[in-house]
Amino acid sequence: MNKHRGFEEGKRAAWISIWTLLAIGIAEVVVSTTTGSLTLFADGLDSMADALVSFIVWFGIAMLRKPKSRKFHFGYAKIESFAAFVAAVVIVILGVFIVYHAYERIVHPTETINPEITMITLIAAGSVSLHRAFKVRSIAKKYNLVSLNLDAKNSIKDGSASFVGFASVLAGYFGIPYMDSIGGIIIAGYIFYMARIAFKESTLVLLDAVKNPELEDEISNYVEQNFKVDVEDVLIRPLGHAMSAQIHTNMNPELTLREVHEIITKIRNSVMEKFGTEETTVIPKPT
Repeated sequence: MNKHRGFEEGKRAAWISIWTLLAIGIAEVVVSTTTGSLTLFADGLDSMADALVSFIVWFGIAMLRKPKSRKFHFGYAKIESFAAFVAAVVIVILGVFIVYHAYERIVHPTETINPEITMITLIAAGSVSLHRAFKVRSIAKKYNLVSLNLDAKNSIKDGSASFVGFASVLAGYFGIPYMDSIGGIIIAGYIFYMARIAFKESTLVLLDAVKNPELEDEISNYVEQNFKVDVEDVLIRPLGHAMSAQIHTNMNPELTLREVHEIITKIRNSVMEKFGTEETTVIPKPT
């Protein structure tokens, strides 16, 4: 019941983040067309990219509750990672676009109109992003939702980028040249950093890489100590938000089929509860 409630609250928080960040991004881009600020335009694109990340988190949480199908025997958990990979590609393209326009502005400088409006917009955008990020983080910690916690950190990054942009425009306001373009490049750096994380996290899951190799030994030791059976091997497979475990054990060949069934059932239930595995398969073989 608590897990179900956590998924619902997490999905709702991610959904609100989508529209909040999208609204901030659109507002910044629209204002940038009147002020000519590249920093504000870049921050708007950054907010839109973050809205895309929030959508991936929302989509991933929603797909977690989708039942397995005849075609997808292991469920849909990896769809989130695939979507994250696609989003990272889009984000990199946005970053390159911003850097290219920043370079053009340095080669052919243009004056920013009404920098006061630009600075007010950046402060407002950063404040709203940070407020929303801390609310999302509290829900993520309450229900231990890893993806939602990453979304909160991403929103904190978005808010921080807005304040960096504000500092750049402010420096330009006091006569330091090229600061609007430099601010855009700095925000592009934030975008590339976010894309790097998204590429790394998504490809590791898609390639079945285990983030915590020590977990294999922890499960093995736990089973041997608590159930007095010899563990030959433990295989871990990431499933997006969760993971599956395959435990190969050696058992006394004189045990009856019923006894073996009782032992592997206890092992499976205990490992799932202790280590939070989504699926646990215990494979016995005679010693």
